[in-house]
Amino acid sequence: MSNDTKYKVVIIGEGRVGKTSLLVRYCKGEYSDKQESTINAFCLQKQIQVNETDKVNIAIWDTAGQEKYKALAPMFYQEAVCAIIVYDITFKESFDKVKMWVTELTKTLDTSQIILCIAGNKCDLEKDRQIDKYFAESYAYQVGACHFMTSAKNNKGINELFQYIGSEILKRNCIKGKKKKERLVINNQSFHEANRKKEEERDQGKSCC
Repeated sequence: MSNDTKYKVVIIGEGRVGKTSLLVRYCKGEYSDKQESTINAFCLQKQIQVNETDKVNIAIWDTAGQEKYKALAPMFYQEAVCAIIVYDITFKESFDKVKMWVTELTKTLDTSQIILCIAGNKCDLEKDRQIDKYFAESYAYQVGACHFMTSAKNNKGINELFQYIGSEILKRNCIKGKKKKERLVINNQSFHEANRKKEEERDQGKSCC
């Protein structure tokens, strides 16, 4: 699978959890301790090499997490195939708000149909951890999400996160394509069956005269 389709991915979460740093690290291979907070939203594009033959193009939207911008966030969820909710493992409140972000998503998207990921960022600061890893993983499982540990600073876990997303996009599109082919086969069979019956009725009508 390799075409011009760009699949929309949104990154959401509280301010200062490292959303922009994750995005810039993944798309540009850059990191800065002085990364400015996102105002409103911005987008970067990336091609994921899923396997030897398949590539997936994604457009990743980074949304502002500050309170004054939250009302604008839902407009960026439209048509997203994946949402990444980021929290800071050293800041408990950022994880407490993950539930709120999941609720916000359900108002705009069918979360049972999208790829949902939760990323515990800044895992390079393990000694300052405030969120139990297994508790976070358990919560992610409950809401149908996949949990990842990431560090934009050390470039840890980010490629694994997006490789998973690329693989899921590919897999789901393959399933959709298979179902579409199955429907086409069924429709063709129904069409030919209907024509056969018409021909039989026509032949019966002729034999009666």
